[in-house]
Amino acid sequence: MTNTCSFITLAVASIRIDANQHGTHSAMSHLAAMAVLIAERDSGGTWTFSLKRHAVAAGDREDTLLLWALNALPESGIVLGWQLLDRVMAPLLDAATTGDPELGRAFLDRLTRLVTAPSIDLAVHHGGAGAPPLAEIAAGHGIAVPVADPAAVESAWGFGERAWLRDHVEAEAVAVWRLWLAESNGTAGDASAAFDAWRSSSSDTASS
Repeated sequence: MTNTCSFITLAVASIRIDANQHGTHSAMSHLAAMAVLIAERDSGGTWTFSLKRHAVAAGDREDTLLLWALNALPESGIVLGWQLLDRVMAPLLDAATTGDPELGRAFLDRLTRLVTAPSIDLAVHHGGAGAPPLAEIAAGHGIAVPVADPAAVESAWGFGERAWLRDHVEAEAVAVWRLWLAESNGTAGDASAAFDAWRSSSSDTASS
C-alpha cells in the first residue's frame, strides 16, 4: 500500500453583501467561485497534481457551487490558503448555511473534517488578518498574482463572466501554492520542479 500525503490549496471569490437598513438580514457574503488545487506526494517522493475550479453568476444558486465543491474536495489532506478564516472559510460557511439544508450539512461535514486536520494559513507569518495583499507578498518572490479588487469580482459575477471568475480563483490558488514552496527555505525543490513541469504540460495540452 502506497502512503500518500495530500495538500489542498483553496481559493475563493465572493461578493460582500452589507446588512440592510431594516435589520432583516446581517452582513454576509455570496459565494461566486472556488478553486481546488491538489498536490499529492507518494512514498517514493513522486508528485502529482490536479486543479478544479467552478464559478456561478448572479441569478445562479450558490448550491450549485457547493455541490461541485462537495465532489471536488477530497476527504482528507492538509489545507493551504491565504487568510483562510476570513477569505476562504467565512464565504463557504455563509453559503452552506443559507441554501439547501441537506446539501449544507453534507458540505459542512466535509469541510469540518478537512479544516480540523492540520491546515496552513500562509498569511499568519505576514500579519494574519492584517497582512498585506497576497499579490504584494507573492511579488517579493517573483510570483505574479493578477490584482482584482472587490468591484471587479462583483462585476464579473453580476454580468455572468464565469470564465473570468474561474481564471481569477485558479490564479490565486496557484500563487498560494507557489508562495508556500518559495517560503520553504530551499526544501521544496522537487515539488517546485514537478509543479512547473505539470503546469507547462497542462498549458501545452490546453493550447494544442
